Amino acid sequence: MKNTKKRKLKIGNLIIVVVGVCLVVGIIIMMIISKFTKTETNEPHEYIATVMIDAGHGGYDGGTIAVDGTAEKDLTLAYALETGKQLEELNPDIKVVYTRTSDKVSWPEDEAKDLRARVKMAKEKKADYYFSYHINSNQDPSCSGYVSYIREDDKEGKKITDYMSKNLSSLEWTYDRGTLTTESSPLHVVDSQKIPSILFEVGFGTNPKEIKKIENKKIQKKISKAVAKALNKHITKMNEKSEDDKNK
Repeated sequence: MKNTKKRKLKIGNLIIVVVGVCLVVGIIIMMIISKFTKTETNEPHEYIATVMIDAGHGGYDGGTIAVDGTAEKDLTLAYALETGKQLEELNPDIKVVYTRTSDKVSWPEDEAKDLRARVKMAKEKKADYYFSYHINSNQDPSCSGYVSYIREDDKEGKKITDYMSKNLSSLEWTYDRGTLTTESSPLHVVDSQKIPSILFEVGFGTNPKEIKKIENKKIQKKISKAVAKALNKHITKMNEKSEDDKNK
């Protein structure tokens, strides 16, 4: 009987030791896993720049109605969202914000208040760059091509549009009408901002051949990527220059 009791006691002690060791080992393993899988989701991401992409018109304002009945507001939204997506993929360190992500708008049905609201949003979001999509129109259905508008003193905007022109020229899908200043064509969303601001007319909705290209999903992606690459190239260069200046 004594031997049996001692044997049971030893087995019991052994079980306690094994369980204790397992617990310690388990805790150590959990600590190691936690160390290597810890994410920084709770820590704010340090972006190198914030870009606000504006889908022109929207809601009550359809904008230009193309010859095939397509509303400008729908095309600008498609281009804005695709460009934002492309830019985030190219550089996760660039923050992308939008004036709208659907046809539902936050501003009143008044053009002046509408435009002021977009500029105000850029300030509230602390945007470093502003890019607005539009579709052109003309009474002459043969008019074609894309064009960018910037402030006359916007040197950064000019560099971005130069990159855009180079990227878009490789697509050879339409005519490049160049970069124009708002001195002769005032544009509130460009002129009322201090940050680099660009209004880009993708093409003419009044041109039967061009509107088909503008609506083509493959071409939309190519144009959006060309714009995103231009924004990313300029922003990356500016950030590198800023870092170099800090290290001098």
